[in-house]
Amino acid sequence: MKNSLWSKNFTIITWGTVISAIGGVGLNFALSVLIYDKTSSTMLTAIFASVSMIPNFVLPLFIGPLIDRFPRRKIIYFSDFLMSTIFFIIAYITRDGFFDYTFYLFVSLLVSINGVIYSITYESFFPELIPEGQIQKGYAVSSLIYPTVNTIMFPIAALIFEQYGVSFIFLIEAILLFIAACFETQIRIDEKSVQHHKSQLTSFKGMIKEGIDYLKSEQGILSVFVFFFFLQMAGQAIDVLLYPFFENSPNLDVKQYALLVSFATAGRMFGGMLHYVSKIKAEKRFMIAAIVYFSLNFLNGSLLFLNYISMLIIQFIIGILSINSYNIRMSAVQSYVPTEKRGRVNGIFHIMTTIGMLIGRLLSGYLGELFDYQYIVLGMNIMSLLAFVFIVLKNRVSIAQVYNRKI
Repeated sequence: MKNSLWSKNFTIITWGTVISAIGGVGLNFALSVLIYDKTSSTMLTAIFASVSMIPNFVLPLFIGPLIDRFPRRKIIYFSDFLMSTIFFIIAYITRDGFFDYTFYLFVSLLVSINGVIYSITYESFFPELIPEGQIQKGYAVSSLIYPTVNTIMFPIAALIFEQYGVSFIFLIEAILLFIAACFETQIRIDEKSVQHHKSQLTSFKGMIKEGIDYLKSEQGILSVFVFFFFLQMAGQAIDVLLYPFFENSPNLDVKQYALLVSFATAGRMFGGMLHYVSKIKAEKRFMIAAIVYFSLNFLNGSLLFLNYISMLIIQFIIGILSINSYNIRMSAVQSYVPTEKRGRVNGIFHIMTTIGMLIGRLLSGYLGELFDYQYIVLGMNIMSLLAFVFIVLKNRVSIAQVYNRKI
């Protein structure tokens, strides 16, 4: 008898993620707008955004062993209960319009630390909640959550923020996280990674070394991680320079920019639905992933040279390809890595991609002061394309061993 995807555990984690994502979208929007509105400073706004990235550099390396050692189910719901309590307190503090830049920096840092812990725990725990044989469908559902919630909730969050202020957003987030945590306490699963580490009694330092040694021994996974360092770096060029490109183009405006971004979101949603209704044959997964990686670099690199209608079409295709990239990588790597090592491996991936994103963001911003935007985006994607040739194609046999498995 074929297992159904919508088991009790999978349904609970999915609804819990949807509920917390709804509040997260509103909170991220409110904080980004509030800081600039209150300070009228792009520098202070940039510092605020940068502070939220700090935990992503070091924390994943140290949090990975803890995620592998302790029950992930408890980490997830305790994290949501804790942040719910904190947001209730912040909602009370800010009820009369209180604003202090340093206070909000601290809030941003706190949210980011919790976000790192939660995201790595979720990535390491999620494969355990997907019924056997349903992992591609499971990740298809996961990939649909945030684009769908963003599309629906972004305008609603803007309206709530404008009418009721940031304190009400904090209150809503606190309530939603409490509800999500209550759902998550009902997950029932035997976590083998916890039993493994109880029997091994490995030191914290030894666990970190064990995770790094495992990654060194797995050429396929290491190659994928290194390539994604370059892919994420190149991706920041379009993220940083797309809006300035529209602002400085005589035939383009902000409304067209917003529509272009929404086409990418629509593409991601469509791609997620395709992965839900159709399954990729195991022997073709690497071939499709390689085509996707090449196409993402080619299309992103050429995007700013096209007319607006062509840009809309390409953005929709990029959205579909991005979800293909996410789904194939996540379903293959997460099901391949042993559950007792997954937290540490995911932590290392987070550090690598965060560093790549930061370098890409800073480099794109710096070069944007000196050269035409479209040539910067092209150059960054050519660099990523070279990484594809010398990393992915060169190590295609070892990567295919990870990707081309029945999952």
